[in-house]
Amino acid sequence: MTLLALSAMILAAVLGAIVCFRVPAVSVRARRTWATVFLILLVLAAGTAAASALQGKGAGIEPWGAVLAIVSAVAAAALTGSPVTAAVLQFSQRTGRLYRSGRRPEPSDTAPADPERDSDLHGGLWIGVLERIGVAVTLIAGWPTGLTVLAAIKALGRFAELKEPDAVERFILGTFGSFLWAAAWAGVAMLLTQGL
Repeated sequence: MTLLALSAMILAAVLGAIVCFRVPAVSVRARRTWATVFLILLVLAAGTAAASALQGKGAGIEPWGAVLAIVSAVAAAALTGSPVTAAVLQFSQRTGRLYRSGRRPEPSDTAPADPERDSDLHGGLWIGVLERIGVAVTLIAGWPTGLTVLAAIKALGRFAELKEPDAVERFILGTFGSFLWAAAWAGVAMLLTQGL
């Protein structure tokens, strides 16, 4: 079961690297279709890794396997979080509720398909990748207080952009989605390395 968990983590990391650093050369509709397929594959890979890690809990793992589990989990968390964050933001807009400003979102007001890639904010993709690396590493290292430090740095870095209407809600939703996704991958690595 440990081998299945490691394989799922490595597969997710490789798929994430391919999708994360590709040059988008297709239409918006095709990108959304591929993003949906990729999101389903990621959830399946994460679920497989978590279930396998739970079944193999306490079975022990070789030191090289532990290193591979940690590196793969951090890579999977970092490289696969962008479509998850985009899905969270898109789902939040489909609720049909009014924005805080009291009006319904216009088509031009909707969040981009991939906020880390399509946003006006500079460096969004790299900030997201580094943020998820930080979350996974702090949790695996046993320093959960580091999450507060990461959230504070991100909020300070985006302070000027947060003055726009409804930017705070998008920021909080995106940050929580990103943090929780990275925490899930860190949890899988911690389950696999628990016996060490």
